[in-house]
Amino acid sequence: SSGINESTGSGSVIISCEIVDPSTCTMYDVMESVKEMAALQSVAVIGSHIVGSVTLSALMAAADAYIKRENVFLVKEQQKIRYVVDRLGLNSVSEFKADSKVVEYVLGVNRHGPLMTGSVHSFIESIGGMTSSPGGGSVAALVSTLAVALGQMTGWLTYGSKKGAGDAMRNILPALHKTVDKLTPLVDADAMAFSNYLAAQRLPQQSADDVERREEALEEAVLTIVHVPLKIMEVASECWDSLDKLVTSHNPSLKADLQVAVKCLETGIWCAYKTVVFNIGDVKSEEVRSELNTKAKVLLDKSEACATRLLATLDS
Repeated sequence: SSGINESTGSGSVIISCEIVDPSTCTMYDVMESVKEMAALQSVAVIGSHIVGSVTLSALMAAADAYIKRENVFLVKEQQKIRYVVDRLGLNSVSEFKADSKVVEYVLGVNRHGPLMTGSVHSFIESIGGMTSSPGGGSVAALVSTLAVALGQMTGWLTYGSKKGAGDAMRNILPALHKTVDKLTPLVDADAMAFSNYLAAQRLPQQSADDVERREEALEEAVLTIVHVPLKIMEVASECWDSLDKLVTSHNPSLKADLQVAVKCLETGIWCAYKTVVFNIGDVKSEEVRSELNTKAKVLLDKSEACATRLLATLDS
């Protein structure tokens, strides 16, 4: 980073700085370096201001640095934004409005499609309509997400209420939160993948070139409708370790909720597996089919084994 000093004429100084590579120098690094230099001169740093816009990742990097240094426990994106805005003093010159300053918010980048941004009622109506999409894959993603969310609820209500469980929850909850963030976009992704497959089927076949383009599009679409539910299985399976730890350290009053979480996670993974198996036969390459099938079966076997063990422990 580089900067110049400017006198404001009011007894204060503005330090202008451009961060060239946020991956090696964060806003946290800049602010804390300025504070150190200011302390040597016995002057105070009253805040900061971002000219233009800032990426969400840059804000999160600064937030995570302060969270680690101050040993606070924050998980959700909006909480972290409010926290880092306070630590960097971003409201000192003018109010920091994330909707107009954060690049992803300005551009309207949304990880979720119409299924996840709509109501529960509209989702159910979409599933129960006279169309094949959304279907089993989207349901698998949603059931898996609900399972992880129940795990989160169990963790939050255990945190602070059960003696000695705080440290465990500090590790479990961020992991579950990240999994929910990765699972929820897959609800719409599965429906979109199948819609793309249907679109490929409707491509013209009037010439040899048309047929070749259609076959290529179909093969790509088939691989996608297999990879999305396989991804659901992979992401959902990441939670077994966290649920295992919850089983041994949860608040006993949440036993039933945790049992539902375990069974729903197993069910969501099973549903995704069935979607993979059903569509995998359309993949042309026998080698690719075998590889994908093996990977899915390993995840299914792990899921069944983990669910059986955890439910037996909870019932004991």
